[in-house]
Amino acid sequence: MGFYQKKTECPRCASHGEDRSGDNLAVYDDHVYCFKCGYQKNTKGKEMTDDITTIQPKEFKTLTGSYIDPEDRGITEKTCRLYGYQVAKVNGKEVQIANYYNNGELIGQHLRGPNKQFAWKGSAKRAGLYGQNLWKNGGKRLVITEGEIDCMTVNQVLGGTWPVVSIPNGAQSAAKSIRDNLEFVNSYAEVVLCFDMDEPGIKAANEVAELLPPGKCKIAKLPYKDANECLVNAQTKQLVSAIWEAHQYSPDEILHISKYRDWE
Repeated sequence: MGFYQKKTECPRCASHGEDRSGDNLAVYDDHVYCFKCGYQKNTKGKEMTDDITTIQPKEFKTLTGSYIDPEDRGITEKTCRLYGYQVAKVNGKEVQIANYYNNGELIGQHLRGPNKQFAWKGSAKRAGLYGQNLWKNGGKRLVITEGEIDCMTVNQVLGGTWPVVSIPNGAQSAAKSIRDNLEFVNSYAEVVLCFDMDEPGIKAANEVAELLPPGKCKIAKLPYKDANECLVNAQTKQLVSAIWEAHQYSPDEILHISKYRDWE
């Protein structure tokens, strides 16, 4: 298990003329991992498998903690229990635990440590969307967020009954995560993207929207940077309105960050 430090160029992607932005490779304190091609090495330079950790599912030992509001985010215990989101002490540090499933089986835990350090236990590659295990295929509306906290936030402000899921590894891998779970996403009549209101979030929303059939996808414009900031700033009504009044995506009108500066 390692904690995230920075992003840099992936040597495998670069050798094929890809990774022009130079940020495909995530650097952790004990390994590096490319979310695009699966390239990975530990700190000693030995290349590892495409899984984000060497722990196999059969050896996966879960962490458990308490269902409490993480960092005073305005998330209720009821919502934390619904999504299985816990807070625990690991090596003396407070760590938030998000459980990920595949066909009903718990196969990975996404850990968030101090200073936005992230790590995985189990298999990240096999993980579905966060919260996907809670909702059946098919329905009127699915909301997709950029992170687990925002996922729980949106579900909570919508009364706890609307299907809300999150991509597992941030904006840089959003399109891949949706592509890997496209059957589930496409089973809903309408998909609302509630990503962060920053350059990576807007870019990722456009990329995801292009994967979906015309007329299915909408993109929410939030009054703050993300859904949870709306909650902690007592803007829940505005958040709900932003979701219901989300702008329908059209490839002829690519959304740009300049249209989303109202929250600054």
